[in-house]
Amino acid sequence: MDTALPTSAQQTLPAVSPSRRPRRTTPLRSHLPAYLMVAPTVILFLVFMVFPIAFVLYTSFLDWNGIGSVFDASFTGVDNYTRLVQDPTWWTAVRNTVLYAVIKLVAELPLALVVALTLNSGLRGSTLFRTIGFLPVITSIAVVSLAFTFFFSPLGGAFNDLLFNRLGVIDEPIAFLGERDYAFWTVTGVAVWHDLGINMVFFLAALQTVPRDLYDAAMVDGAGWWEKFRSITVPAIRPITAVIVTLSLAGSLKVFDYFAVMTGGGPGFSTTTMVLYMFRYTSFGGGGLSGAATIPEVGYGSTIAIGLGLIIFAAVLIQQAISRWQEGR
Repeated sequence: MDTALPTSAQQTLPAVSPSRRPRRTTPLRSHLPAYLMVAPTVILFLVFMVFPIAFVLYTSFLDWNGIGSVFDASFTGVDNYTRLVQDPTWWTAVRNTVLYAVIKLVAELPLALVVALTLNSGLRGSTLFRTIGFLPVITSIAVVSLAFTFFFSPLGGAFNDLLFNRLGVIDEPIAFLGERDYAFWTVTGVAVWHDLGINMVFFLAALQTVPRDLYDAAMVDGAGWWEKFRSITVPAIRPITAVIVTLSLAGSLKVFDYFAVMTGGGPGFSTTTMVLYMFRYTSFGGGGLSGAATIPEVGYGSTIAIGLGLIIFAAVLIQQAISRWQEGR
């Protein structure tokens, strides 16, 4: 059988050079635009996240004051970590911080949820109340803390004036920020009041995602408010609640501003938190905090930072494990 192509078809076929092969596209070349787009994010992550963490981890093994060159600092191995484990003030700071975080979780979040439920119930003027509740959040923590420092002052403070001069419920003015029995609870109360608004907004946003049809069906079945809350509201907002708890827990374990401005970690170390204790060793004069440190000990401060990070990491892992366990029930 003759398989030769017609003359016209032979004329239309392009000539193929035996030495020229089609170019193969490499994976790098084919994904180059994607790599270029993510490069700025990766670079920023490496510069502002990976490098600082690696540097802090490295300096935690050194006897370095932060003034001279880090390359001239002497290597001490795990001496700083041994010192940290045996440091009673560090454990006082851990206890204060954990107690603060627990109070924020068990007092502030339920209160924020109650306020959000009230505002979501169709209350007249809810927009105004929502704005009023959110106002403290947009106010600087330093400004709020300084204002409450004067408010609770035993020398002409408005709160002492109310209790002592007007109501007569106390025999003498109380230094709410200067006595061990009151200082921690006073600062924690201010923090709960200040941060209540942001969690209220989070819960309110979560509540508004719950379909109204579910409530209407439950009402037809004769369900009360508690049955609707337990069977509809709680399961619907559980994923967002887990996020709120995680953010609140991580933020509470890193608390600094309230105690730094209102008490400076005192009296003594009764209101010192983990971040405050770290700041004491990484700044001149302890940053005005409790203690007599005048020359920074950045090596030991870095060790405190590593301990802080490990505690926060462990707390978040435990919280997420509990959330997954509740979802699987």
